[in-house]
Order: sequence, then C-alpha cells, then structure tokens
Amino acid sequence: MTQTATLLLFLAGELTQGERAALAEFSRQKQLTLVAPAPTPRASFPAYRQDLVLDLEGRLDEARTLASSLDEERALALLGTIERDLLAHAELPQAAWLLAEHHRIAADLRRAAPDGALAAAELDRRARALEGPRAASFGTELAPEPDGATLRVSIKDLDSRDVLELDGTSGGADRTVTPGVHHARVLRGGELAFASFTTLSSAGDVTLGVRPLVACSTEDLGGVSLEGRTVRGTGGVRCARYVLARRAASRLEVATCTGGACTPFTPLKEPRDKTVAGLSPWAFAALATTGAVATILLTTWAAGGFEREQPPEKTVFVYGGLK
Repeated sequence: MTQTATLLLFLAGELTQGERAALAEFSRQKQLTLVAPAPTPRASFPAYRQDLVLDLEGRLDEARTLASSLDEERALALLGTIERDLLAHAELPQAAWLLAEHHRIAADLRRAAPDGALAAAELDRRARALEGPRAASFGTELAPEPDGATLRVSIKDLDSRDVLELDGTSGGADRTVTPGVHHARVLRGGELAFASFTTLSSAGDVTLGVRPLVACSTEDLGGVSLEGRTVRGTGGVRCARYVLARRAASRLEVATCTGGACTPFTPLKEPRDKTVAGLSPWAFAALATTGAVATILLTTWAAGGFEREQPPEKTVFVYGGLK
C-alpha cells in the first residue's frame, strides 16, 4: 500500500534530472508518495510598535500627574483611553505591566474618594494578578494576601515546543497565578502565534485558543536542519513520516524520519534510464537559507512528464527571529 511522506531537500541549487529520477525510484521502491509540507497560516498580529509603547508610557505619566493634582475627571478619562488601547494591543510584550500600572493609578484615585476603599482594593488586586506584589513604599505596609489567593492552572492547547509568556514571564504550561485577568502570549518558532488578555478564575485545565499546530506543516518541520550528516531540530515534530535528502560526493543521500527519530543517511543510485514514464515535474520553494545551503520543500506532484524546459516559479518563505 502506498503511503504519503513529506520531503525536505537540503540542497544548494535545484535537482538534476538524474537526481529527480533517483528520488522517483526511491519513492517507487518504498511505495511512497512524496508531498510538500502543508502551508501554515501566518499570524495576523501587527509588528511591535515602539511609538505606541512610548505613547502609552507618556499617557500613564500624565495620568499619574493628574491624579496627584486631584484632577480626577481628566485622569479617569485618560486612563480609559489607555486601558482600551492596551486591550486592543495584547501583542505588546509589556502589556501586562502597563495595564497593572493603569490599575494602580486608578486605585490611588479611588482611594482618595470618601467611598472608594472597596474599588481601590479591587484595582490593587487586579494589578497584583498582572505583575505580582510590589515592595512597600517607605513608611507604608502592604496588606497581607488573603488565604487561597492563588490557583494552579495548566494550559492545554500548547505544542511541546511553544513558549508561553504569562504576564511577561516565560515558562511552561503549568503555572501558579492569582485569580483574575492575565496577559498571555505564545511564541512558536520564534514568532508570535497567540496574544490575548484572558481571565483565569479556577484551578485546573485551561484552553487559551492557541492555533493548533498541523502535523507535517511548514510550521511543524520548520525547525529541522542539518549539521553535516547530523539532523537537528526534530524534537517534538508531529509528522508521522518525512524524508530528508542531501548531496554528498555529488550524489543524493536520504534519511527517513518518524517524529523525532531519523535513520542514517544512505546514498541513492541514479537509474540508467533517467526519464521515468509518468513522473511529474518537480516544483520547489525555498524555506530558509543558512550560508550557502538552502532548505527546499518539495511540492505535491502534478500531472504530466518532464516537458517543461524552464524550471517552475519559486516562492521564498523568510523566517524572521524573535523581535
């Protein structure tokens, strides 16, 4: 029975006709249909905006000045615009701390009102949930935390390779938090895959709504690389079966991988007849380039033979790092 496997080519330049025939013979012998990694939808988060961060910090300073001047109406109006903008820009890595500062300024305003003690305490609690307790100011004492003020949560919709930033702190899926609204960001392959403010109010399993990682996709296999004959970055790969190909001594070598385990590279022998009947033309897309070596992903076979004289068009995917 023919199985499907995803093919990654680690080559400088394109395959020769003989190499194509050797791969076709390999797939025939192994009863494999070689396909491209499934495309991964890119995140729609805006790029990091330093100007927005500076604007938010400036408005917080202005609100703090207005609060100390007892100009409550203007201060609250300004704080309202700050909170709205922060909730709309959860992609900012410092959003938790900025929102916590917003809550503390608002708490100071409420505390100055005759009947604002309860509102101020609630705002202080929201700030602590986002950034933890602060050191007491000189000459003051912090109120003790009530019993049962923390809970243990486990984020269930993360891939094993994802990095979770909860309220600005990187770590794993299991966290101890204060009940309330928290800021969550998920980095996948160095890119932002999820960002949102979310309410954590009870212990146990939590689903944030992170985009599922598709097995055998460009996202799943994007970290696989070669160092000589050593395969790197296979830990956590979900793809059931994929094939790596490289050149060595002007010949193709292939390794077959299942999840994180790969066989040693073995050379492919080019068949004498390099025109294989019914073999589809290959189209290639560059995934990433490190030095002079390009990682090439093979696309799905199309109908026809090697009738095209010009190589097909290429689409180049450029992987950016963590900003």
